[in-house]
Amino acid sequence: MRIGIEAFKLFRKHKHGMDIVALELIQQLQRLDSYNEYFIFCFDDIDDSVLNETSNFKIIRIPKITTPIAEQLILPFLVQKYKLNILHSTNNTAPLISGCRQIVTLHDIIYLENSSKLKGGTLYQQIGNFYRRMVVPITIRKAERVITVSNSEQQKILNKIPQIAGRVDVIHNSYGKHFTQKPIDSTLGTCIRYKLPFHGFIFLHGNTDPKKNFNNILKSLYLLKQQGKLKYKVVISDIPEWRILAKIKKYKLFGLEEDLIFTNYINNFDLPDIYNRAKVFLYPSIRESFGVPILEAMACGTPVITSNCSAMPEIAGKAAILVNPHNPQEIAEAIDNILSNESLQNELSKLGLLQIKKFNWKKSAELLLNVYQTSLQASFSPSSIQY
Repeated sequence: MRIGIEAFKLFRKHKHGMDIVALELIQQLQRLDSYNEYFIFCFDDIDDSVLNETSNFKIIRIPKITTPIAEQLILPFLVQKYKLNILHSTNNTAPLISGCRQIVTLHDIIYLENSSKLKGGTLYQQIGNFYRRMVVPITIRKAERVITVSNSEQQKILNKIPQIAGRVDVIHNSYGKHFTQKPIDSTLGTCIRYKLPFHGFIFLHGNTDPKKNFNNILKSLYLLKQQGKLKYKVVISDIPEWRILAKIKKYKLFGLEEDLIFTNYINNFDLPDIYNRAKVFLYPSIRESFGVPILEAMACGTPVITSNCSAMPEIAGKAAILVNPHNPQEIAEAIDNILSNESLQNELSKLGLLQIKKFNWKKSAELLLNVYQTSLQASFSPSSIQY
């Protein structure tokens, strides 16, 4: 087979969840499959050492242009140029016309849902969601197979688009091996680089997406501060300080800014040291299709607080404290419960190390390879599904 994999943002410096998922799976496929020919389509960017060519894996660099243009105009040309049997689009959207069998990884369908609590975000995010709403229903209809990342998300997809039942495969995400290893930076280098406390903190990944629930997270931290129970600084990654300060002003959480530390983007290979130093990892999102950071924190032995909805209970199992993400009081109580109870910290740490054994990138890549093989053999002919 000649397989093309769209991974446009693989070489960008500041990688996020879907970029890392694509990278991990491609690296595993390189170890597993020496027979099929692969063509990896990436924007030409600065962090191109993360993936190397092998005898049957060729990297095709594309000039950095707007993703929809690259996807709808450049990819179909490349499909023909390299005579592909299959094109796997890894980031929700795909070419409307490709010229070969298509597989689409549909990480989530949040942009197709009507919840007011999930709307908003930056202008860039809103434009991206508009593009997905236009393209995804069509590409799903044309796709040979659709891959999603959790049983929870599979059910949401089928509830929204029942016509594609029987063509949606679940391939779980996992976590990088470097999260299970003792950080090389055993000194205070990471703390110095990111200006962190040396002796513990509350850690959470920042994001401007409304699903990350920052309004309620900040309210829960303010409740703890008012009660005199916010005994550790709160480290927030990858979100502009001014956005949080604006929320503090909007909700009149005055004084909370004194307890917050902003790191900007944190390199993925610095994260294990930060997780290891954190007292608790806070991840009470309103909506997630998987939640890779849950497993990353657990792999480092860090107690996790996450939500009792969407895919998070599926991923966390019994190894985390599950809360109602819409209830700041409940989030605050969970934080205080962990920080004030050393035996609970130890129990969650042990349970987390057991939970992560259920997820494995090699197993996920084996399932993906099976999807490729069965897709080429399938006799499916796209139907005229109406939306």
